[in-house]
Amino acid sequence: MIEVGPSFYIDFTLVTLGAFIAGMILEMLLPLRDSVVSVSRWFNNAALAIITYACSHLFGTFVAVAILSRLPSGTGYSLASLPLWLDFTVVFLVLGLARYSIHVAMHKIPLLWRFHAVHHTDSTIDVFTAFRHHPLEDILSTAPIIAILWLLGSSPEALIIYRALDLIMAVLTHTNVDVNERLERWLRYIVITPAFHRTHHFAEQRFTDSNYGALTPWVDYLFNTYQPTTSQQQKQAKLGLDSHTINEKRIDGMLIAPFVEPLNSRTISN
Repeated sequence: MIEVGPSFYIDFTLVTLGAFIAGMILEMLLPLRDSVVSVSRWFNNAALAIITYACSHLFGTFVAVAILSRLPSGTGYSLASLPLWLDFTVVFLVLGLARYSIHVAMHKIPLLWRFHAVHHTDSTIDVFTAFRHHPLEDILSTAPIIAILWLLGSSPEALIIYRALDLIMAVLTHTNVDVNERLERWLRYIVITPAFHRTHHFAEQRFTDSNYGALTPWVDYLFNTYQPTTSQQQKQAKLGLDSHTINEKRIDGMLIAPFVEPLNSRTISN
């Protein structure tokens, strides 16, 4: 649980579990692709997710809240002096651009790609993919976010609300769910839909290097990195990457993958 003052708290673990359960129910009721039943995959993804979640929760939330609570703004101006709704709005917009930039860097800078590729090597995209990230990637991507919030002088409350939304969206955008096509066309102007983000996990590189948004798609539209797809592609396109190590599907292989030479090419050829 994260608490700021006696009347403001959000239980992140409960939020994550709630989103995860909701995602699993949606996948059972409205699956887009045939489900892949693999206890081994679930176990290894879950093991990595627990490690990554712990690092993210410690560094991205506890450390960030401590910094925002105790250190004065790096610019001398404090968003925390504004009403919470306005503070959060600024944080939401600024972090949307910042996280887009960080995500692009993860794809374009070879050293960072080695860590981020662990997320993309999953050949099945569902709720179990949501937190399949290398823990060091999470720390590397969180550090500049904390710096930005410190410079803005944002309040811990705004960060906590943003983090809660981010956890929910991380799960829901990876769900194997068949959203009504007409509804999805409207939704993807407002939020990241499962189809929007699933495109980012297509094996073909032009799709892998597109649709970088985390919560909203606006920055992708602004910088022309949005890649549209058809419903047929959503159902049939290959997902994932070639293996980076012999044991990359196991928890130990995923953890060491960034530190060994990849065995295969960056993407699978369609």
